[in-house]
Amino acid sequence: MQDGLAALLKRDTGASEVRISNLRGLAGGYSRETFAFDADFRYPDGRSEQLALILRRDPVASSAIIPTSRPIEHRLLQRVASATGLPAPRSLALDETGEFVERPALVITKLPGKSDLAPLFGGADADQLESVATSLCETLAKLHLSSIDAIDPDGEMRDPMNRGIDTSSWKAYFASQVAFLKGNYPRTAFSAHPVLYDTYCTLEHARPAPAPLTFVHGDFQPSNYMYEDGKISGLIDWELCHIGDPREDLGALIHVSALMGWDLVGAVKKEGGFLGYYSKLTGIPADPHDVEYFRMLWLCGILTPTLEAVKHRLEGEHDNFMHIYLMQPIMAGFPPFAAQLGYPTVSGDA
Repeated sequence: MQDGLAALLKRDTGASEVRISNLRGLAGGYSRETFAFDADFRYPDGRSEQLALILRRDPVASSAIIPTSRPIEHRLLQRVASATGLPAPRSLALDETGEFVERPALVITKLPGKSDLAPLFGGADADQLESVATSLCETLAKLHLSSIDAIDPDGEMRDPMNRGIDTSSWKAYFASQVAFLKGNYPRTAFSAHPVLYDTYCTLEHARPAPAPLTFVHGDFQPSNYMYEDGKISGLIDWELCHIGDPREDLGALIHVSALMGWDLVGAVKKEGGFLGYYSKLTGIPADPHDVEYFRMLWLCGILTPTLEAVKHRLEGEHDNFMHIYLMQPIMAGFPPFAAQLGYPTVSGDA
């Protein structure tokens, strides 16, 4: 892989020589294989530099979980930082076919800071908690206020996963989202999931007030932020980005924070808390009840490809153990669905 990485980076950066060192696999994430490494570059004009880089590579096709595109992600990351000023990685190289590293992949810059938020909650960085949480709110607001035309001039982010999503209006967006979820149900239901289907129907008939469609991160949850010196220093894992309702990112934040027990939302003290401050910065309504709706919508979007991947595993198409592990976040999604739908709460020994 080191030789392939060196050749790929030489081709896409114009370097005359690239040396790869300290290549190692990274834990975390389940949709891509991720490796960190250092690269020393020498250029024809005599310049040299050393960069800490990340390789994001597609898994074997039979065990793929989320069907996203490395070329789209590559082009997106080439524009995000320059168009928005957000702390996003730059994509330096794209192996579109797997010619260099066996499967489609891209090489991105490694961002500074910590990705483990545990030190903020009673640990060494507890004094930074409010500052980091406030910075997170401001970063999200900046993302949602960014120009769609500047980030996505070719319209690739309007339906990047080819789900038949229509972003011509807010109403069309939600109609096409629900149509996809309901139409795809037979491909994901390896056994009956009545709560999930009931959720799709509820999403269809209990829509909140509309909001402007914006650029949405798509996986705005605690493992995808970096922080340093009381500020957000990086947003990573942009592969689920799309044009959509900005409150989807709030739903992702609320849901995964609740599962992890890291209350970043509650740590914001100014301007009515996280949601109030976010609304002041963006002009976008962020009613707590509506955010619960988007918690369901976001989770349904994540569960759909995940359930389909688990079904492939149960039907013997591959033996990747990760897909059995993925039942845990799936099952963790059903209680908030049931609560939002008004199902009776099971308590006591029952």
